[in-house]
Amino acid sequence: MYECVWLKAGSDSGVAEVVQLIEIVSADEPFVGLPADPTAAASAALRAKLAEGITSGQTQLLTVRAESGEVVGCVAINRPATANQRHIGELTTGAVHPGHRGGQVVTMAFREVVRRCEEIGIELLRLDVRAGIRAEGIWRSYGFGEYGRLDDYGRIGAESYSGVYLAQPVKQLEARLFHKEVSRAQQG
Repeated sequence: MYECVWLKAGSDSGVAEVVQLIEIVSADEPFVGLPADPTAAASAALRAKLAEGITSGQTQLLTVRAESGEVVGCVAINRPATANQRHIGELTTGAVHPGHRGGQVVTMAFREVVRRCEEIGIELLRLDVRAGIRAEGIWRSYGFGEYGRLDDYGRIGAESYSGVYLAQPVKQLEARLFHKEVSRAQQG
């Protein structure tokens, strides 16, 4: 069983656990901005950025914890600073521990994201992801559609990678989650 927990300002240990999870996931598929073998400085910068976002209210950071208490999933919702885009949330820092993939972590996290979006007035979710990695397929399987592509999206060392930009209305994600739940119950 898993539990979803939104981190609050001052949750330094929770933010550190999220960065530790991202380091584990990055060893398999590096995040843009965090290499497969990040330096202590790179990890510290990510911790500081997440903590600052939570404190300012610009970032909502969800953790998914296993029964053991270990953070096995995470995703952040970032709000734009501009008033005319306050209805949009950008999903970042999405990760699932390799040992917990294929279960209910992603679906559970998305249900909680939908709930929080409705609570804070976000109607559209957008994200960007390196093209061709496992995460792109997961986002698409939950109904996120492509609205753009950038060839030189990110670089790891001397190698350049393309990226895709995806979006979906929160109500559409909610309907998709309900449909998945109904389909699972009918199969079960």
